[in-house]
Amino acid sequence: MSEQPNQDRVAALLKDALDGDLAHIDELRRASQEQLHLAGQALGGELTFGRMTVLRVLRDWRDGKLTNEQVHWWALLMFVGAFPEEWTPYGWRSHFSSQSIQVDYSDDEDVNDIVFELKDLGDFDDEGRIAAEVDNMIRQLSDS
Repeated sequence: MSEQPNQDRVAALLKDALDGDLAHIDELRRASQEQLHLAGQALGGELTFGRMTVLRVLRDWRDGKLTNEQVHWWALLMFVGAFPEEWTPYGWRSHFSSQSIQVDYSDDEDVNDIVFELKDLGDFDDEGRIAAEVDNMIRQLSDS
C-alpha cells in the first residue's frame, strides 16, 4: 500500500464507509489504526449504520460497482473496527497500538447476520456461496 491519507481525508472516508459508499475503501485501508481511531472520534458520538447502508453496499456489489474484496474489507472494518493484517474465518491478527473503532449496528438482527457473512467473503470456505446469495440478502433487508 502507498502513502497514508491525511487525517481529514480519513474522517471523510470513514463517514463514507458508514454510509455505504465504498468507492474509496482501498484508500481508507492505507490509513493507520490510529488515524481510524481519531477519525471515529472526530465524527463524534456513536458510529452506527443500518439497513440502508447495507442495502447500498449489496446493491452496488450486485451491480458490479464493487469488488468482492472491497465488500470483504468494508465488512471487516464494520465487524472488527479495524483492517486486520491477517484474517481467517477463525480469527484475525493485527500489530497496531491504537484500539479498534466501535461501530454499532447490533439493534438489527438481519444487518448483523449479513455483515457477519460478508466478512468471510472470498475466504477458503466461502467457495462463491456468499456472492451467490446477494439477491437473497437484498430481499431479506428489503422485505423486513
